[in-house]
Amino acid sequence: MYSPERLIENLSGYLGELAELISAAAQADPAEKSRLFIEKSNIETYVGKLEALPGNHRLDAKHIEAGLALEPHPEGGFYREFIRTDACTVIFYLLPERAISSWHSLKDTQERFRLISGESLLIPKIDAGGLWKSEEAVTYQNDVVIEKNQDFGDWFGAYPSGEYGLVTCECRGPFEFAKFKIIDRESLAAFHDQNPGHTKIIDRLSPKLG
Repeated sequence: MYSPERLIENLSGYLGELAELISAAAQADPAEKSRLFIEKSNIETYVGKLEALPGNHRLDAKHIEAGLALEPHPEGGFYREFIRTDACTVIFYLLPERAISSWHSLKDTQERFRLISGESLLIPKIDAGGLWKSEEAVTYQNDVVIEKNQDFGDWFGAYPSGEYGLVTCECRGPFEFAKFKIIDRESLAAFHDQNPGHTKIIDRLSPKLG
């Protein structure tokens, strides 16, 4: 699960998708083609570095963060958007050990999380009314979907089960920060009041509020 081979295999699929998008954008949108070409080149460069590693090499979060040129995300963890079309966006999202994705909610956007390296990410959900809903694991066998709502929908966050989890997140919307919000103090207080049996995980995924 921490092997370069697994990540190479998963990245290769996205390189194929990028190649198809570049071909489709060739006539319609030269600027979009250029952006996609740059992202494809960046991933190809990193795949080359992964292929040069010894077969028994164990990937760590720092190697992936640097190799994919990830940046800090406002909710926690590290990310990079590498596909953007009129229909969707796709990002790499990395949660190292002890990092969290803090409680947040999306409007008019469906998210699908797919694990591509490391160990599973656990995604707790609280519904828009503030009641505990579920906790699901993003594994190699199981994608987790956050359903689209016309208004802001479920609150959710994530934490890694191991040393790190690297996922791709496909946003059907596409994603815009204007459709994204992080939990506030009032909603956090309501979470505690309505879900006394889940205090530990509510606190674990609470952001640092100034």
